[in-house]
Amino acid sequence: MNHLVGAEIEATAQWLEQRGADGAANVLRRVARQRDRAHTRQDHALTRANRYRLAWRSACRRAKRHAGEAAELARQLDSREYLFSGRARPSAQPVQEVYRENAMMRIDLARFQNLVERAGWMPDAEPRRLWRWRNGWWELAYRKRNPKDGYPDSGWYLWGPAETCFGEWTAGPKADATIEADRLITHHLAAQAEAER
Repeated sequence: MNHLVGAEIEATAQWLEQRGADGAANVLRRVARQRDRAHTRQDHALTRANRYRLAWRSACRRAKRHAGEAAELARQLDSREYLFSGRARPSAQPVQEVYRENAMMRIDLARFQNLVERAGWMPDAEPRRLWRWRNGWWELAYRKRNPKDGYPDSGWYLWGPAETCFGEWTAGPKADATIEADRLITHHLAAQAEAER
């Protein structure tokens, strides 16, 4: 039988109730439910934080898989044409078609990235959170002052695909924070381009 708090915890709570410790059994069940809710909230938060990255990786995997399938089909078609036609070498037409489709996908992807980059800071479903694409997803989120969690001041913090801009404070007001975040991203991308040279 399935219990909301788990079979072992329910069995322990029933054992406590049999010995007259109803309060302890209630506390045990309540703590177990709170633990389950915290795990669910944490999983939900992690999923929401990674949804853009996961969608991007999923799209890349699908594109690679489709390109691989198309290349395999083109190779099979070439080999069959070669066998049935008796020509000295297989036709290169299907391979050229795959190259053309791959080039068109790269062009469409570049256009999409360009449009998303020009869109600037886009609001998230969560309040006080913004996203921006510039060679990777950047997040700008408002955090209240909490030195224990690494937020020495209340304001907007920047996270990005690079370790150098992970949780960096930008500014208190939102308008100043977006300007400062754009400056930090530009500086980071310029330093990255310089390092690659």
